Amino acid sequence: MTTGPGVSAAVERWPLVGRADIARRAVELLRRSSAVVVTGEAGLGKSRLARVVLDRCGTGGALVARTAATASPVAPPAVAALLTDAGAGSSLAEAPSVAAAARALRALAGGRPTVLSVDDADRLTPADAALVHELAERTGAGLLLTARPDAGASPPWWQRRPVVELPLRPLPLRATAALLTGALGGPVDGMTVRGLWRAARGNPLVLRRLVGVGLTCGRLVAVRDVWSWRGAVGDPRRWLDLTAVDAEPLPDGGSEVLEYLAVAGPLPEAVLRAVVAGPALDALVSAGRVVRTTGAAGTVLRPAHPLQVEGVLPSVGSLRRRRLFRDLVRAADPAGGDRPRGPLQAWWRLEAAEPVPPATLLAAAGDALGTGRPALAARLARHVPGRDGALLHAEALVALGRAGEAERILCQLCLDRPDDPRAAATRVLNLFWGLSRTDEAAAEVERARQHVPRPDGSVELTIAAQAVALFTGGAGAPVDARGGGPLIRDVAEALGTYLLTFRGQPGQVCVERDPEPAPAVWTAVRMSTRACQAYALVLTGRLREGLALARRHYAGALRRSCVEEAAVAAHAVGVAEWWSGQPARALPALREAYALADERTPFPVRVFIAGQYAVCLAALGEADRAGRILAAIDDRVAPGSTLCDRVELDRVLVLAYGGRHAHAADRADRLAERYLAAGRLTTGVECAYLHVRLAPARSAAVRRLRDAAARCDSPLFDLFAEHAEALLRGRAAPLLRVADRFDALGYHGFALEAAAAAAHGPAAPAAANRARQRAAERCAGHAPPWLPSPTASARLTAREREVCALAAAGLRNGEIAQRLGISVRTVGNLLQLSYTKLAIGSRRHLAERLALAPLAAGGG
Repeated sequence: MTTGPGVSAAVERWPLVGRADIARRAVELLRRSSAVVVTGEAGLGKSRLARVVLDRCGTGGALVARTAATASPVAPPAVAALLTDAGAGSSLAEAPSVAAAARALRALAGGRPTVLSVDDADRLTPADAALVHELAERTGAGLLLTARPDAGASPPWWQRRPVVELPLRPLPLRATAALLTGALGGPVDGMTVRGLWRAARGNPLVLRRLVGVGLTCGRLVAVRDVWSWRGAVGDPRRWLDLTAVDAEPLPDGGSEVLEYLAVAGPLPEAVLRAVVAGPALDALVSAGRVVRTTGAAGTVLRPAHPLQVEGVLPSVGSLRRRRLFRDLVRAADPAGGDRPRGPLQAWWRLEAAEPVPPATLLAAAGDALGTGRPALAARLARHVPGRDGALLHAEALVALGRAGEAERILCQLCLDRPDDPRAAATRVLNLFWGLSRTDEAAAEVERARQHVPRPDGSVELTIAAQAVALFTGGAGAPVDARGGGPLIRDVAEALGTYLLTFRGQPGQVCVERDPEPAPAVWTAVRMSTRACQAYALVLTGRLREGLALARRHYAGALRRSCVEEAAVAAHAVGVAEWWSGQPARALPALREAYALADERTPFPVRVFIAGQYAVCLAALGEADRAGRILAAIDDRVAPGSTLCDRVELDRVLVLAYGGRHAHAADRADRLAERYLAAGRLTTGVECAYLHVRLAPARSAAVRRLRDAAARCDSPLFDLFAEHAEALLRGRAAPLLRVADRFDALGYHGFALEAAAAAAHGPAAPAAANRARQRAAERCAGHAPPWLPSPTASARLTAREREVCALAAAGLRNGEIAQRLGISVRTVGNLLQLSYTKLAIGSRRHLAERLALAPLAAGGG
């Protein structure tokens, strides 16, 4: 992909997206000499669409004459402009009569159809409009017009001839994603697509300008092959350009509404209505610039996208900012009480330069953190003097993923009071889950245990130690988080979910999900818990439920514009797609997760994301790139840790997809032993299952898998064991039963492997070939390289290969038959037989599979 295009490069390749049906309809109507008017608001692409339609008409042989209406008194009349564009003589074009103009156009057309086009036709004078209409009538030309929506069919002269109106609508989200991908030359993460779509309200011109501003200011950048809206802000004055982006002006009082939202963020509707003009607020809500959401805290109003208010901030000075916050304080408490009611009002008072007692601030900050508002907690706690304020500030920073800032505070706190378990526990979590400094986190655990009185009695320290041990070895049973702080609550929930999942109890995770969990404090960790719950569904054979849950979490993260959640949720979607046996569908989500993952993403999850992305790349033929990603992970994972073993499994899979099956099988065997011996049954089963699929001839390996699956609560693992036993026996009937069960559950990759094994051998039943073909089709042509090679009975004959080669080159059955001197029916029969042999369902995957198929001995 393009790594860093300038604004001009993005503009030059700005594609026309989402208008194909309208363009096709317009061309069809113009070929019948109809009159067409394309209507739409400014910026929706009327003129661009008209150019595309006229170019297609011209390519199809029509004489095309186009002009644009203008309000300028010195502009030439429309008929003269049309003649000039068509190539009529200059003397005729200067002052033509309609009759002369019609004769000239007919002469130029020479029997070809004619199309006349007027852009912004609603700006034509009545006299000019009548002349254009008469010219179209005299020549029998098709007429293509563009106009504003309210002028679509209003001029009287249009009504003399039936006019088909084709309205342009704002682009939907999916079309916006395609437009941005084409313009930027590579994939764009879902949160960026959604944010820009909301900011532009589906208007391509506004979107184009936003992209230009983002590229210029360094906000829109390519990160690991994915475009994301992030990076340096650049010169804040550039954001004033955004005022020119809006296709519609702000209503009276609208700028004041945006000022309040710019400085204070989302506000309760009742408070905002008390300080701004109601009609202006209603107009912004109706236009979609301000969004209303309702939750436990009541109705809240927020800008549709941060870009809506970025241009406002540079113009709000310190005195104006203080006045705005004073207005909010008075609106929230008209009686003028001495103390704020809640964390939000406490912050408003601080910003309004009004005194707030430290004890009140500390209580408000703790309330904000406990109710899942760490950003507000950080704002309040940094104004609280003393150790308690500093520790609460550090906890809020950890929850926000600002690990570097938090470490500077926590390091000093632990030096000043080495016996404080809460500070030590927070630092352990931040060092490992935030900064990926495993050795320092483990050392901090040991140091705290030496200085903290009764360390085993500290809930915070116990859970923090387990958070490290879970991924480095030696984690114990889940710990009750009651008595711990709000940060510990999210960590404890994640640890309990991970422990059950890793130790062979994913079914219990599915049963124990809390439908109404407490508010998330550390949102990235909470999303990790949700992602693990979706993964547990996948591991228990409920793949479709797991994928649906992951997609819901991902959609929620996009709505909240939360990067740390989006990275984890996208990974969960990609993992579920991967287990369905379709790596090409898993790749976009995994690529996005890999691009978005940063220090706000818990360190273990970063390892999982990178490893799964590498495996997916290897499955799609990019083993070298996958190897480089895994090598980069090695530099950050402690040797001998369970995370190191996880990376080893990813490396085994990369080897297998790279064609080194025997080597991968040997390493999977040893890895399965390590995992099962350590009681990490889930990944142990995964490794043992991979081993028997790569090397199915060992009865001891099959028994090991059966025993391990029996210790778990997943029906899917029992099916893995049945597959392994069927592979060992090599009988088609049991393999087909396994393939059918996998297929019914949605695990099409495993179904393909079972069906391929059933179809291997000269005596394979026809049902096996059909099952293999069906599974291959559902895997979209993907097949792992360790599938059994076609046997002698499945080798293509010379004639079959000849027919397949021509079909893969794009020839139709009739063309193949004519070239080879055989009947069309024979071509069809040969292709169907070849599809069966190659385990594909159609010619879409023919070229790929044809290159791997051997030729039958003896030729034809």
